[in-house]
Amino acid sequence: MKTKHKASRGFTLIEIMIVVAIIGILAAISIPNLLGAIERARKQTCAVNRLNINGAKLRWSIENNQPASATPTEEDLFGKNPYLEHKPNCPAGGAYALGAVQEKCTCSYVKHEN
Repeated sequence: MKTKHKASRGFTLIEIMIVVAIIGILAAISIPNLLGAIERARKQTCAVNRLNINGAKLRWSIENNQPASATPTEEDLFGKNPYLEHKPNCPAGGAYALGAVQEKCTCSYVKHEN
């Protein structure tokens, strides 16, 4: 009697290890780039938020005949009827300091300094 051997179909351990190693190398390359892209997007969003706040301060000073040295309150700029619907939040968790109209709005997050 002859026994028939079926050819096994599947991947060998070496082939699976090679694929896992390739995936690991690709992850090691892409994850730092992804984290850098996230930080750049947060920084750009923060910059746009600060520009919007600076524009709202300028409009407030013009419409209310205030000098450039005047400092608006949050209630003057943010709310239902003022210049911005709500105070924007820094995407990295920083806090915005309004300052006088002639000064630029700043963020407390160190990496978002001008």
